Amino acid sequence: MRYLIAILCALAVTSAQALYGGAMRPVFALPAFATVGVAGVLGLSGLFRKNGSAPGFSCLTTVLALAGWLLWCEWTALDASLAAGYLRLTMACLVMYFLFACVITNPLHRLAFVSGLLVLAMGQTAVGIWQTGHAHTGFPLPWFSEQLRLWYALRFGNLAHGFYLNHNHLAWFLNAVWLSALALTCWGRWGVTAKVLCLYAGLMSLAGSILTGSRGGFLSLAAGLGLFCLLSAMALAIGARNKRLGALLALLAGFGMLAGTGWYIYESSHVVQERYNLLLEDSYRSSIIAVVARQFQLEPLQGTGAGTFLYFGRQFRDASNPFDDVYAHNDWAQVTADFGFPALALLLVIVLLHFANGLKSLSEVLRQRMTASSRPQSHAAALMMAALSCLAIFVTHSFFDFNMQIPANALVAAAFLGMLANSGVEAAGSRRSPAGRGNRIAGSLAAAASGAGLLFLVWRAAGPEFYGLKAENALLIGDWEKGSEMAKAGLVAGQAHPGLHAALGESYMLQSLALGTASARWMNYQAAAREFSEAVRLAPMVSAYRLQLARALMEAGRPGRAEEETLEAIRLGPAQLDGYELYGQILERAMRWTEAARAYHISGMRGNPRWGKQFENVERKRRAAETPQG
Repeated sequence: MRYLIAILCALAVTSAQALYGGAMRPVFALPAFATVGVAGVLGLSGLFRKNGSAPGFSCLTTVLALAGWLLWCEWTALDASLAAGYLRLTMACLVMYFLFACVITNPLHRLAFVSGLLVLAMGQTAVGIWQTGHAHTGFPLPWFSEQLRLWYALRFGNLAHGFYLNHNHLAWFLNAVWLSALALTCWGRWGVTAKVLCLYAGLMSLAGSILTGSRGGFLSLAAGLGLFCLLSAMALAIGARNKRLGALLALLAGFGMLAGTGWYIYESSHVVQERYNLLLEDSYRSSIIAVVARQFQLEPLQGTGAGTFLYFGRQFRDASNPFDDVYAHNDWAQVTADFGFPALALLLVIVLLHFANGLKSLSEVLRQRMTASSRPQSHAAALMMAALSCLAIFVTHSFFDFNMQIPANALVAAAFLGMLANSGVEAAGSRRSPAGRGNRIAGSLAAAASGAGLLFLVWRAAGPEFYGLKAENALLIGDWEKGSEMAKAGLVAGQAHPGLHAALGESYMLQSLALGTASARWMNYQAAAREFSEAVRLAPMVSAYRLQLARALMEAGRPGRAEEETLEAIRLGPAQLDGYELYGQILERAMRWTEAARAYHISGMRGNPRWGKQFENVERKRRAAETPQG
């Protein structure tokens, strides 16, 4: 049963990665979350184990405390649709953590999961190699989202990004797999053939990580590799006895070969040099941190809400920044701003406790192994080294990117954190410990309960999210009939979904262009205004919904209300050009020429290519209005 659970966890990561990492559209993460939910329910099998290693009590309780805080913040968020995606992600990570902390504790079962990651990394690297050698316009799979195709198809050039949308996310995953393979090769108990295959998969992952050109990936890899060397030195100090010198020399030789290879690649590639010479010259990320700092000042205790950097980033970012960032490029900063200082404090405590527990467990495993044998190698020790080294990767890379908000990567991080909570080897004298058995039972119940809750959330979201994506795809290619049909089907499945109301409103707007009579068009614009009003009610901070509502109101002959909504949209997104252009159109219809010209001029400063003609047209009308008649 535990092999099955481990395989399901690996399949969940595979599913999320295959669908763009499970990011940007909530529906892409649902298959992975459903798989995790099933694995969590099967975790009830842990109740029937009489013996087994016990997880650290402090590790479990702090993770539960953080999860409780995040779930409460997500449940009470102002924008329920945005928070729902984070709610499912939190639940899925909680299931993964408890499964690996309390159910999948045997090293052999954990190796089944890690082996799945090794195979997955080989596939990702193969795709990444292809991407670096071809001027590709997409991925080697269908574009399930028309919007993502428009945004990302040509964005990263020849950088390897695999099935992810971002090369940084692939580097994060491949770095974790590389260090896991290195740990298993050096300290695992596999035979020579298995170790050669494992090392080959690891080296392929390392090559793929280099091809991503990720600067955060480079720094996190250096941190993880440095910690692995220190842990290996610790293992040599405890074991290896008369072989310490030879093992140390072999370790240093291997490290030297890796360093030399990396230096050769750096020296022989101008692209690599250009990327890594900018490690300390990144003004883009520093400007984002300034935005996050302003967001944090609004609600330092509770935070502004799950994912609300998307909104406050639009309000506070510098006008010179052309990007509409969905996430802050710093997980630590965004967690603090979105969920408040308590979330940051709990997260820091969790990292420290799990690191300390991992070190303690590694030492105990090595000493037990040396008592039973003359060699320190063991699967449990190798997995502990891998988990500790990966923790260094996760902590470091989170200062530069947002991997913890990418479902595929967050699930892997939760699994390795769970391994650090429980070495999988019983400590001396703990076999019949009531406290240890109680921890295992509580963890198994928590995994099963979280899995069942996650399955319910996935079931509730599946219909609306699926139909919402289909409606969006149809509307982007101008098929308003299919867009309307999909949006209505989604609203039948779940009424409280702003994206579906907005899609239905947009379908009414597109339909109006094909109608022949003014009265029919007016009725359509009225219907569109009703749908966009509902979307604004459900997601009041989305400026795009307000702009669409303003357009519908303007066409329906309600300019006063249209002006109010446009001004609110501009307040929510002052750096976006659409609001100023629409405001100019509303003022132009009201024959407020001077104000309209000013609005068009501002839209031109925001990058509107049409502003020149619009400005000249309004100025001509103003002069005509001011010229005395005959």
